[in-house]
Amino acid sequence: MQLFRSSNKPAIPRLIIKNTLFFAVSQAFQGIPMQMAVTTGASMISYLTGSRALAGVPGMLISGSRFIVAFPTGYITDNYGRKTGMYLSLVLGIIACLILSISSYYSLTFVMFFGFIVLGLGFGANTQLRVAAADMYPANLRASGIGTVLTFSVFGAFLSPLLITFVNRVDIVTFDELTKIWGFMPLFLIPVFLFIYLIKPDPIQIAKNLDKYWGEKYKSDVITNQANNSSKFNFKKILSNKVNFSAFIGYSIAQSMMAMIMFLTSLIMLERGYDYLEVSLTVAIHVVGMFAFSSPIGIFTDIIGRKYVSIIGLFILAIGCFITPLTANFYVITLGLFLIGLGWSGANIASTSMIADVNPVNIRGRVTGVNDMSSGAFSVIFTLIGPIIANYSSLAIICYIATIITLSPILLLLSLKEPKPGQFK
Repeated sequence: MQLFRSSNKPAIPRLIIKNTLFFAVSQAFQGIPMQMAVTTGASMISYLTGSRALAGVPGMLISGSRFIVAFPTGYITDNYGRKTGMYLSLVLGIIACLILSISSYYSLTFVMFFGFIVLGLGFGANTQLRVAAADMYPANLRASGIGTVLTFSVFGAFLSPLLITFVNRVDIVTFDELTKIWGFMPLFLIPVFLFIYLIKPDPIQIAKNLDKYWGEKYKSDVITNQANNSSKFNFKKILSNKVNFSAFIGYSIAQSMMAMIMFLTSLIMLERGYDYLEVSLTVAIHVVGMFAFSSPIGIFTDIIGRKYVSIIGLFILAIGCFITPLTANFYVITLGLFLIGLGWSGANIASTSMIADVNPVNIRGRVTGVNDMSSGAFSVIFTLIGPIIANYSSLAIICYIATIITLSPILLLLSLKEPKPGQFK
């Protein structure tokens, strides 16, 4: 497996390759509900409530749930293993799909709200997958490993349009399209239990014994981690670390701007006459931007450094925010959303690597949880106020505001000192 091998890098052990592939396949299938939430969420709420100003409610509920579950999941994975968090995410995702299917069939607004909350809890738990990927690799290959796992998520982008096409051909007269879409989705998620089971040993055990799997020259990494394992998690200490803080801010801005623009754009497209399949294809291209280039972005991150990839990612995301509302043309909108996804990918891989670089394995899940809490809080705020501003002005105004906000963390990132990739002063 040479997918994420860059020059002068050590051979990757077979066990690590096997685990990486199972992680990657799991991520591909677990990405389907998120894409469908983006594709259908805003229109479901707008239809039931009759108000476009509430289009951001699904994004707000999902982001709020991620905020709630992020740190507890980090605590669970730090103490009981990364796979436990993945199982939790999967169970919550299946339950959420069934709730949303029932709410759509009976037109139950508050049940639908609850469904999006549970879905957000599942998404929040699933973010620990990034920690698991980071655990399995030494620092000089860490971003490449994370990128490889995330690359396979792109296959989930094309499973969603296939699901919609399949649903439209299933002749169940009593069920509407949305009821069938969410009702059939668990069939795509159940096989993931097997993929997670086959990941052995748990990635946190690999992180604690890197030399056992990668060779004696990585024993120094293990000694460093063991020395730090006596330290306890301390919020003040975590937040006062400039690398952590920069990672939190960069990722939070990228995540919240992407979430706000995505939910709004899907609704605008439907109102302009595009159908669910066309919107789903646009979202699929957006997801391609988010994940298809994760492997080369990871390699690039290991070569030029975390902070520069984060800066480049935020700049690309800002360009996407600016382009998206310029016209109602399908291809221009799709290009804008693709760039937003691509920029997010850089910010995501860079921030995840930064957190893994400066935090010991025994608290890494919780620090990532703090990062996700931060991004969740930002996303709640912007997905709530974004549609309100757009409703009284236009999508263009909110996108131009997002462009400016996206560029704001760059000054903070430039102040970091990273003499070598993954090494900070």
